[in-house]
Amino acid sequence: MIYKKFAMYTAAVMIFVLISLWGGEMSAGAVAPFKDLQGHWVRQAVTRAAALDLISGYPDGQFKPEQKISQIEALVIFMRADGFNPAKTTARNKNVKKTITQVKVPQIPWGQSYLDAAAESQYLSAEEVAAFNPQVPITRAQVAALIVRILQLPLADQTANDSDRAVLTDLASIPQVYLPHVLSISEAGIMKGYEDGSFGPNMGLKRSEAAVLLSKLMEQGWAKVADDRRLVGWVKQVRQQKSGLELELVSVQGIKQVKLDANVQCFKGVQECQPREAINYQVEILLNSKKQAACISLLEKRNMVATDGQITGSIKSVAIGKDSLLVISDLDCQERQLPLAWDAVMDGNIKGGNTKGFQSLKTGTFVKVFLKNGQVSRVTVLKTENISGTVQRLTDRRLDLGGKSSKVGIPQWFNYWDRARVIDKQGNKKGGVTRGDKVKIVYLDTIPGEIDDEILLEIMITSPTKMKKVTGEVETGGSATQITLKKNKDYEIDSAADVYLSDGTQTSFEKVRTADKVELQVDSAGVVMKITIMLKKARGQVQSIGVAEGLNQITLNTDKVYAVDPGAIICLADGTPTSFDAIATGDRVEMEATGSGVAFKVTITKQSDS
Repeated sequence: MIYKKFAMYTAAVMIFVLISLWGGEMSAGAVAPFKDLQGHWVRQAVTRAAALDLISGYPDGQFKPEQKISQIEALVIFMRADGFNPAKTTARNKNVKKTITQVKVPQIPWGQSYLDAAAESQYLSAEEVAAFNPQVPITRAQVAALIVRILQLPLADQTANDSDRAVLTDLASIPQVYLPHVLSISEAGIMKGYEDGSFGPNMGLKRSEAAVLLSKLMEQGWAKVADDRRLVGWVKQVRQQKSGLELELVSVQGIKQVKLDANVQCFKGVQECQPREAINYQVEILLNSKKQAACISLLEKRNMVATDGQITGSIKSVAIGKDSLLVISDLDCQERQLPLAWDAVMDGNIKGGNTKGFQSLKTGTFVKVFLKNGQVSRVTVLKTENISGTVQRLTDRRLDLGGKSSKVGIPQWFNYWDRARVIDKQGNKKGGVTRGDKVKIVYLDTIPGEIDDEILLEIMITSPTKMKKVTGEVETGGSATQITLKKNKDYEIDSAADVYLSDGTQTSFEKVRTADKVELQVDSAGVVMKITIMLKKARGQVQSIGVAEGLNQITLNTDKVYAVDPGAIICLADGTPTSFDAIATGDRVEMEATGSGVAFKVTITKQSDS
């Protein structure tokens, strides 16, 4: 009977200690400052661990930092830090056959699920499981072995040169079975020795030291902290709301409004500070189970100096993580991979920008990126306009689009087009723009409603210019700038256009006359790039020879009169060149003439007897 009463008393005490150590229903929500930690060096580490319900104080408001933790308490603390949850594990393994261990797991008053899981996962050796005593303080060497096994750290090579590792002054006193674990955790920077160089392997682990270990595991990323319990960003403002203080946290993931717990504790280094002092600081915020800020740690103050460079381009991709990256294509079509500073901000009107941060930037969005020390400090989303059309005229400075003049508010031309990037539909860089290209233009309208203020960013060639053949009869000609075909079709002539006869002979614009049959090479802008005057053959007997309007004339027996161009070729049937004077009445001739009746070649096929 006495034994049963003692056992029940022991179990009650152990349950009380467990609740006090890592928290249960008693610790949900607020984390009140501990009475015995005022000014204590471990206050910040304890507050961080307590905010995540990994450790807590006693009902009397004390933490008791010098008190040593037991073997079962160590299992609970560090297995929970690794994400072990007995409720979830039990549900998951309810229908799973457990691995048979080689040693019988002792039954303990509380924490049995932790001990069972530790034995099954081999966080404890078979000897440690057999000798497990939940009430006995755990040694620092045993803690080192436990953490190394939980984190699956590689064991240190005991044969390595001691000069290659941090030397502990009491290596000889470390039990041989724990030596590789102690060396491993020391080299990993998780659990160091004391200031005198000793590790103290056989000493107990204080609650303050356990809190520091938990804090270090969080800092190094070993502790599994839920994403919704740890926030990192910089504080833009702290304001008083009806429900209490609230801060605005800005990060590359977006903007969050975070409520502060009434007992929130804020630290700048190891010193306590007020939450308002966190403004313009990068901070780590740990939330309690009510999702309120319980612990705020100031990490780094924002660098408020001016930017030292800027790039304009369009978004290619955004990667948000430990090392966030912004990838843009600049106005020279060069891909730029730019690291995002932790305090980078985004301005400009973009849907979802406040809640999603930089992840709301869509591919193709044009931005202006401001750099500071090689990192993106600010991104301004540009309000762009776009227009499609065909390039009608193009000079070194100006680009004119065709067919847009009747639309109010739509620009007809753009200056300094060569400052924009030129790409194809796949986004590849193109050498330039040609008149007649069908294009889609992205531009900034700096002063809406005004003209000649637009700034080109991108010219996408959606369809390169193509030449088409147009044939017809000249209604008016002889101009170097314009030609009109019948049915009142006008064509602008390019200044570099050439004129040819259909036999391949190059000539001039003055040779193009009304009624000539011509073939035009016209680009997509409707501008003539080449004119070919079509010649047709005429045969007959020379009826008379004369001169009219300064040109030699030949009248055939068909009564058809032909003017002979001053540069016309005159030759005999065998190809021998001759002159117009060699042509006589009665000769039979063959001519190549235009539709307007101008001969550019006359061949005397048969001379008359006279």
